[in-house]
Amino acid sequence: MKPPYRLMACLAATALALPAPAQTGATKSLGTAQGSGKLLTREQLRTCLDQQKTLGARKTTLQAERDKLDGERDQFERDEAALAADREAIDKLKASAEDLNRRSQALTQQIADYNERASKFQAQGASLSGPAVERQQQALERDKAALDKRSKELDAERSSFQPKAEQLGKTYNERVDQRNRSADDWNARSAQFKRASQAFDADLQDWRGDCEGRPYREDDEKAILSGR
Repeated sequence: MKPPYRLMACLAATALALPAPAQTGATKSLGTAQGSGKLLTREQLRTCLDQQKTLGARKTTLQAERDKLDGERDQFERDEAALAADREAIDKLKASAEDLNRRSQALTQQIADYNERASKFQAQGASLSGPAVERQQQALERDKAALDKRSKELDAERSSFQPKAEQLGKTYNERVDQRNRSADDWNARSAQFKRASQAFDADLQDWRGDCEGRPYREDDEKAILSGR
C-alpha cells in the first residue's frame, strides 16, 4: 500500500481582516482592499459581515485540520521506519531459522550414518574380538554421546526460537494492520479536507466579489453591532 498522499488543497492566502477604516470618518470598507464600488446597504453589510465571520471560523477549523493531518502524516513516516526495522529483525530471524533447519538436517544425516555403523558393528560383533573391537566400540559410544548432546542442544535452541519467532511475527502483522487502517482513515479525512478547502476557497472568492473593498456607512455598522 502506498503511504498517505500529501495534502494538495491549500487555504487562500488572503486574510479575512476586520473592517478597516477608510479615508473618511463617515465610511469604511470591508477587507483589505481599497474602498470601491457601490455603497453597501445595511442589509448587504449585515450579510457581508456574517459571511466574513463564518469564513473566518471555517478558516480556523480548516487550518487546525490541516495541522492535524500533517502531524499524522509525519507519524506515518516514523511508523514506516519502525516497521522497516521490525522487518529487518524478522528477516534476520528467518535466516536464523534456515540455519537451524540446515544444522538439524545435517544432524539427522549424522545420526543415520552412526546408526548404519552401529548396525554393522553389532552384526559383526559375534565374529570380532580383541583391542580393535574395543576401540571401535568406544569410538561408537563417543560418537553417540556427541550426537545425543548435539541433538539436545538443537532441541533447546528450537524450543527457545519458536515462541520468539511467533511473537515477533504476530506483533509485526498487528502493527501493519493498524498502520493500514490508520492510513485508510487518514486518506479519507484528507480527501474530505480537500473538498472542504476547495469549497472554502470558492466561498471566499464569492465574498471577495460581493463584499471585499465595498464601502459602507459607519452608522450602519454601529447599528448592526448593536443588534439593529
